[in-house]
Amino acid sequence: MDAEGRAEAREEVRVPDWDGHGLPPVARARVDRFASSGLRTSLLSVPGAVGAEVAGFTPVGEVMGCVVERLGWTSGFGITPNQQAAIYADALRQGYRVALDRLRLEAEAIGADGVLGITTSVTRLDETMQEFVALGSAVRAETPQRPGRVFTTELPGQDVGKLMQAGWVPAAVAIGISAHTTFDYNMQYQTTMWAGNVEVDAHTRLVTEVRADARSQFRKTVQTTGADGAIVSRMSLDTWQLGEVAVAGVASVFGTAIARFHVGSSAPTSALTILPLNRV
Repeated sequence: MDAEGRAEAREEVRVPDWDGHGLPPVARARVDRFASSGLRTSLLSVPGAVGAEVAGFTPVGEVMGCVVERLGWTSGFGITPNQQAAIYADALRQGYRVALDRLRLEAEAIGADGVLGITTSVTRLDETMQEFVALGSAVRAETPQRPGRVFTTELPGQDVGKLMQAGWVPAAVAIGISAHTTFDYNMQYQTTMWAGNVEVDAHTRLVTEVRADARSQFRKTVQTTGADGAIVSRMSLDTWQLGEVAVAGVASVFGTAIARFHVGSSAPTSALTILPLNRV
C-alpha cells in the first residue's frame, strides 16, 4: 500500500470526537449499518430463539455496551481500608452500570423493546485499567403496545418464555456489589502451617459480612426498579490478604428484577400477545 492508500485507511478508521454522552460513535455506526442493511442478527441459541418467539418476541439485532475504567485500590491521607473498599465497590458498580446503559441505548436506537441473554464481563487491560462489557440480543414484542423503557435480562429466551407463561415479565438486570476489609491479629497465628486445620476468624467474618451486604445491595437495586421480585443468575466472591493481619474481599450478586402481570398458576395464552410492557 502506498502513502496515499495508508492515509485513506487512517481516515476511514478515524473515530469522531465524543463527549461520553449518548451512544459512542462506533455504536452509532453499528445502528446506521443495521438500518441500511435490514440484517437481523442474534446471540440467542436455537432454544433461546424459540423460547423468545413463544413469549412473543422477535430478535432484531445483537447489542453491546462497554467502558474502560481505572480500577484499583485508592490510597490517600486519612482514608481507612474500609473506605478504600467502598470506593472500589462503587467503581465496580459504575462500570457495570455504564456498560448496561450503553447497551440499552443501542437497543433503543434499533427499535427494540428488550434485551435477552445479557452477559457481562470484566477484562483487565493493564495493572490499573479494566474493560466492562455487556452483550445481548435485542428483541421486539409482537404487539402494538410499547414499553416506556427497554427491559434487560440475563435470562435466555427459553427462560423468559417460561417466566411470562407463569405471569411474570423481566424488568432490568440487577447487580449488588460489596467490598469490605477485616483486621484480626489472631490471623497471623491461625494461618501458619503450625496452626493445623482451624477456623480463620477474620476470613469467616469477612465472607459473611461481604456476602450479606452484596445481597442487601442487590435487593435495593431491585426495589429501585419498582419490580416485585428477582431471579438470581450468579454470585461471586474474591478475597485477598492485606499483610499478615488483614483480609479484603468483594462479593457480587447478579440477576434480573421481575414484575408480575398476571396472578395465577399460569398466564392465559392471550396475555402473551398483549404484554403489559408499561410495567417495565
